[in-house]
Amino acid sequence: MDGLGIFSPRRRVRLHHLEDEEVVSVALTTTLAAGEPVVALTPTPDGDATRIHAAIDIAAPAAAIWSIMTDCAREVRFVPGLESCRVLERDPAGRWDIRAHEISWVRFLPRIRSVFRADYDPPKRLRFHRISGTLTRNEGEWRLTALPKSGTKGGTKGGTRVSYDAVTEVSVPVPDFMVEAALKRDIATVLRRLKRECQNDARN
Repeated sequence: MDGLGIFSPRRRVRLHHLEDEEVVSVALTTTLAAGEPVVALTPTPDGDATRIHAAIDIAAPAAAIWSIMTDCAREVRFVPGLESCRVLERDPAGRWDIRAHEISWVRFLPRIRSVFRADYDPPKRLRFHRISGTLTRNEGEWRLTALPKSGTKGGTKGGTRVSYDAVTEVSVPVPDFMVEAALKRDIATVLRRLKRECQNDARN
């Protein structure tokens, strides 16, 4: 993950077995209801970048999740490989900031440096886009949506759905199967760790 934008290597990463959209929809709903993340990767039409869709349901209010995911100092706790997060510039009104990330993604590759701007609409939406760095393309958004409570047995218990949508591109000398495995693992890890941070805060 790169700066509230999950790091994605270039192209060729595809989501498999989407022939039956109804089956996929049921599977995703079931996974989210169980508290697990869902991650879908598809190539952009030009084939040069990867579009990422990911989500997780967290039993916490949006404001609590927002305070964690926008805290530069806490990002290293839930972003795999993130070694440093620095705020380079900040809007006095708190509507945006510019951040720099240093990421160690694969041991035998150079560190990834990313400078990006994040625009805030608290506690609902965080949009980001690349300014400079290793990633040649990096743009997208996080959305926090309140989940309705259900009075039926097995229904939802309320909370917040955290959704992530982004398009990223970078060239790295890594085989496709390694890229896909690492990317899916890291995105899921980000969401699980974010959920864990929220649970820890709720207990304290």
